[in-house]
Amino acid sequence: RGLGMDNDAARHELINALALVQEQFAELAAVEEERAALSATATRADGTVTVTVNADGVVTRTAVGDSYLDDHELTDLGWHITAAAQEAARDVEWRVAELHAPLAQRREEMPSLSDIVDGAPDIRDLLSPAVPARHHDGEGEPAEYPTVRSVR
Repeated sequence: RGLGMDNDAARHELINALALVQEQFAELAAVEEERAALSATATRADGTVTVTVNADGVVTRTAVGDSYLDDHELTDLGWHITAAAQEAARDVEWRVAELHAPLAQRREEMPSLSDIVDGAPDIRDLLSPAVPARHHDGEGEPAEYPTVRSVR
């Protein structure tokens, strides 16, 4: 094969790879919009304590029903709120991960530009979602749920 054919083949591969990247960025934007709209709610104390968190696991609403004190102690209220917030944060984190899973899968299947053009950056790195950090409890041990980090 002549050099011209190699260049044509490389150009064709590059155009295809860039089209995939463009498609991936468009999907990432759509997924981010969907992620931003996510929330999760959990209840404790027989449904009298309700906590809602947003996609980042941040509490957006806390409600305590009038009947809470009928069967529960005021001293336990903080614990019930905390437990509900943690459950809601875990729930929303799994939903965010589920939302990102197909994108991550396709990202892994993408060709590396450096395979086509020597010295080209690996675009897959730009499409990589942030790795969630772990919360720590007061003892320095990781808590049981990770932080949901926003990908921007």
